[in-house]
Amino acid sequence: MKTSKLIFVVGPTASGKTALAIEISERINAEIISADSVQFYHELKIGSARPSESELARVKHHLVGHVSVADDYTAGDFAREALDLIHGQSEKNFVVVGGSGFYIQALEKGMFPIDRASAEIQKTLEERVDQIGLEAVYRELQIRDPEAAKKIAVQDRYRIVRALEILQGLPSDQTLSRMRDEFENQAKLRFANRDVSFIGLKIERERLLPRVQTRAEQMIKMGLVDEVRDLVRRGFGDRPALQSVGYKEVLQYLAGTVSDVDLIPLMVQGTLRLAKKQRTWFSRSPETKWFDAEHARHRALAAAVSGSSG
Repeated sequence: MKTSKLIFVVGPTASGKTALAIEISERINAEIISADSVQFYHELKIGSARPSESELARVKHHLVGHVSVADDYTAGDFAREALDLIHGQSEKNFVVVGGSGFYIQALEKGMFPIDRASAEIQKTLEERVDQIGLEAVYRELQIRDPEAAKKIAVQDRYRIVRALEILQGLPSDQTLSRMRDEFENQAKLRFANRDVSFIGLKIERERLLPRVQTRAEQMIKMGLVDEVRDLVRRGFGDRPALQSVGYKEVLQYLAGTVSDVDLIPLMVQGTLRLAKKQRTWFSRSPETKWFDAEHARHRALAAAVSGSSG
């Protein structure tokens, strides 16, 4: 019997996901798991739009500011930590909130368990393509795994070589298609004992723009430039996390390639581009039920609380 809820709150940046997740959590006595790939890092406070101290006090949050930008923290790391929390407290309701689609997918479905082949195998396959031609290597793939070959164009060198790399490490009777089917079947059982629902907040670019503008202005007033300057001083300027929206533009400003006048507009443009990518990513999820971020929040809250996202 499903006794606890697992609710995913998704959507573009600045759409109000954090506030909605807190409201839901207070109504159903849940704890929040952040799925924001920038909020994981404790040094990134202002530019990550981390929940405020008062928001953090209202509901218990997990995976917010718990690792350093000096560390490599992957979607797989996030999925493992989030799963430990969820499976370790089977009676507890959880709300997963964030706009990092790849991280949410890793938690929901897992990471496809395929490692890169050795450099030697990769080199051998690349040399084989050069020696006998891509079409001949493609025919080898058709013989070894016809279903996988059907999904790859004969001129797609990268995917042909990648498929053969993977097959090198599999038993002779195993195929990529069979392996993926087994993986997807296991993913369906990932949260079999929970009532899982997906709530999405949507907002058009025109209405998102003033929200993004206000957020960028507030970040600058709160000291984002000083935050980034200190990170650079401490040797973190080249860390991948600082290539996220907001931090990247301030790095350019500190390097002298962006002016005072252009900084906030560039931050806004970058945020809107990110929001577009997020909308595209989450729109592919058939299980997500969408609600207008400004005019249907009450419906989104009611759907989450009742357990029906319809």
